[in-house]
Amino acid sequence: MKLTDYIIDRLFSIIMFLAALIFSMGLLWLMGLRCEFIIYIEIIFGFSFLASLLWDYTGKRKYYCGLMALFDGLDDKTLLAELAEKPGFLDGKLLYRILRLSDKYMNDKLAEAQATNQEYREYIEMWVHEIKTPITSAHLIIENDKNISTIRIDDELNKIDHFVEQALFYARSTALEKDFKIEKTTMKTLVQEALKSYSRQIIGVHGRPVFVNLDIPVYADRKWCVFIIGQIIANSVKYAKENLLLTFEGKSFENGCSLSVSDNGIGIDEADMPRIFEKGFTGENGRKMKKSTGIGLYLCRKLCHKMNMEISAESSSENGTTMKITFPGENLTFW
Repeated sequence: MKLTDYIIDRLFSIIMFLAALIFSMGLLWLMGLRCEFIIYIEIIFGFSFLASLLWDYTGKRKYYCGLMALFDGLDDKTLLAELAEKPGFLDGKLLYRILRLSDKYMNDKLAEAQATNQEYREYIEMWVHEIKTPITSAHLIIENDKNISTIRIDDELNKIDHFVEQALFYARSTALEKDFKIEKTTMKTLVQEALKSYSRQIIGVHGRPVFVNLDIPVYADRKWCVFIIGQIIANSVKYAKENLLLTFEGKSFENGCSLSVSDNGIGIDEADMPRIFEKGFTGENGRKMKKSTGIGLYLCRKLCHKMNMEISAESSSENGTTMKITFPGENLTFW
């Protein structure tokens, strides 16, 4: 709160005071008072007025500067009304009351939105579990009557199953802490579990996996990590050239370890690289092949962020794509 701004705000009061001062001075002079008395009276009035302005400005400046400092220091800005002190001046009290009422309204709306979101998430989870029953039944029917047509249908059912699984993980990603368990495992275990779900698709593109130094222990949520690696494998299969080569390489360092998943596919356009983790972004390859939803990599980064992990990508049309997942060490805190 600047002094110049305060003076401009009080400009009308100052002008009216100066006008009253001049008028009273003239009136006292007409009454025949000595000039010395007139000057003393005007000085007293002027000093009192300036002192009241200074007192008002000092109190308001202290309060509003403290309020702004409190606001800037809060991570959750919605807590401002709860933590702010009630001021002693009238316009501050009115502002404080409005702030509290606004905060209550916002919290009510937020609670309503959270309840709606929770209801929708629970519905999605229920729908996913329900839809898995007919999918499983269809797999069993196909298993008992295998032929070329049913095998093709089974492949499509696998794709549906993977999309349904993605929807479930997406719904749960908003409340990861409720379904989150850190345990000790190895990169090899995570990779092998992820490969099981995509074995038929990898065979379909004449692919083969290569494992390099995967006997490295990691501390992470096993289910969520398998899903993330599975999404990377799915992208490699989706944009594969002939004879897909998937290389899984582990590296350990002082504060953690990393898993790199490399393929020899068509790669990612250089202009698309900064945006591949954005929600709904499909890129040049996705638009050409019409197979991309723009959700997979977005979900991978979101889950990695919540688990205090990092995911990054390198790609070129000549060398394919490498996705790197960095795991924190045992002594690091998970979100």
